[in-house]
Amino acid sequence: EICGEVTMDAMRIHGGYGFIKDQPVERYYRDAPLMIIGEGTNEIQRLIIAKNLLKEYEI
Repeated sequence: EICGEVTMDAMRIHGGYGFIKDQPVERYYRDAPLMIIGEGTNEIQRLIIAKNLLKEYEI
């Protein structure tokens, strides 16, 4: 989620230059959704974290 927010802010800062293929910001903006999808949905990640916390603290 943070990756998407940061790249969107970077695109806003760079304006039109952010859409030029030679700019690294364009690639980050293009790759951000893949990072989010590749790691699994937010709900699944939260369930995994909760499960590990419960196991670690034996709740």
